Amino acid sequence: MTAVDDVTRPDTDLFERPPRPWLRPAAVLRDFGPRYVSNGLIGLIFSCTGPVAVILAAGATGGLSQAELASWIFGVFALNGILTIAMSLAYRQPLGFFWTIPGTILVGGSLTHLSWAEVVGAFFATAALITVLGVTGLVRRTMEALPMPIVMAMVAGVFLSFGTNLVKALGSDFAIAVPMIVVFLLLSTVGALGRWMPPILGALLAGAVAVAFSGRFEPQPGSGNVFAAPVFTAPVFTWSALLELVVPLAITVIVVQNGQGVAV
Repeated sequence: MTAVDDVTRPDTDLFERPPRPWLRPAAVLRDFGPRYVSNGLIGLIFSCTGPVAVILAAGATGGLSQAELASWIFGVFALNGILTIAMSLAYRQPLGFFWTIPGTILVGGSLTHLSWAEVVGAFFATAALITVLGVTGLVRRTMEALPMPIVMAMVAGVFLSFGTNLVKALGSDFAIAVPMIVVFLLLSTVGALGRWMPPILGALLAGAVAVAFSGRFEPQPGSGNVFAAPVFTAPVFTWSALLELVVPLAITVIVVQNGQGVAV
């Protein structure tokens, strides 16, 4: 078989095999440095601010308990962190595993009339669907078949309430909303400041300071635990939850999140 045959021969393997030999610990440590640590820290801080706020807002909308919210956050950080480390080491690529923010907002609306167990069941069904699409190679064809403008319009509709709530906050929490907006706009428009601190992080810190000075921050008893104590939620599969959530959640993962990654 010639070299040309090796290049043109289609890959018939169902799963992409990691390169060999495996990375040694010395090679991993050699690639570490202050620049990479700082970039990772910025990414962690960003994921702990805006995206977590979306989860908290969705959970508050659905009336989830503190234990259920803590379990949700534990799952998206701990499990995705383990997958990110394992896959990045195995494939020697920056493969970051995250959760879909538009999907989280979508779930928040569904929690007003669906139980948390039903939503968990929809998560399982969505994961099974995405796995089938991935291993059969249908993801690319699915992305090509879905009109991107319509998908982006769906995403914009999901985020619309967050934009309108910003305006409402000026009337309900003026003393907290104004400092956050001012800091966000300042960090967004002044390039030197924005490089020093991400706008979303600066707005979060400004809001935290405003809340602290307002005297409205009252930690609940027992909220000082350092380690998470996740609770198990048995999935419940109902047609109403599956029909409402599975396809939209799959679209947010395959098209929106995957499309952003391909664009980057």
